[in-house]
Amino acid sequence: MTTLRPYQQSAIDSVLSYWTNGGGNPLVDMATGLGKSVTIGELTQRLLTQYPSMRVLMLVHVKELVQQNAQALLRLWPAAPVGIYSAGLGRRDTVQRIIFASIQSVYRRAKELGPFDLVLIDEAHLVPSAGEGMYRALLSSLREM
Repeated sequence: MTTLRPYQQSAIDSVLSYWTNGGGNPLVDMATGLGKSVTIGELTQRLLTQYPSMRVLMLVHVKELVQQNAQALLRLWPAAPVGIYSAGLGRRDTVQRIIFASIQSVYRRAKELGPFDLVLIDEAHLVPSAGEGMYRALLSSLREM
């Protein structure tokens, strides 16, 4: 079992409280090296334990982060139902409950991936606040499912 740092636990508690109180899309801001991957992994494990049919898509902008974040989750939760969808890594998993993906590989493939209950975006500042773009295209397609 991983012992979270107080600020990691606080981030998870804040997100869960936000959702419990009817909030929509929370944003957690953590500097490099503070354990974002661990925090995301712990949040995901809690959610999938509580909601056994939930599916989570974790989006990143480079293949190195796909692999790094998936490995971080598997260190925390070795039996996690993890798949990877990344052309750069030569993987196109689609049936697992947790899919780590690079946005470049999936933004036109929402139907192939299927529906998700939750989409987590690492480096959310890359999502444009308005207009088009890969993230917006994928999110729009996923909402239609």
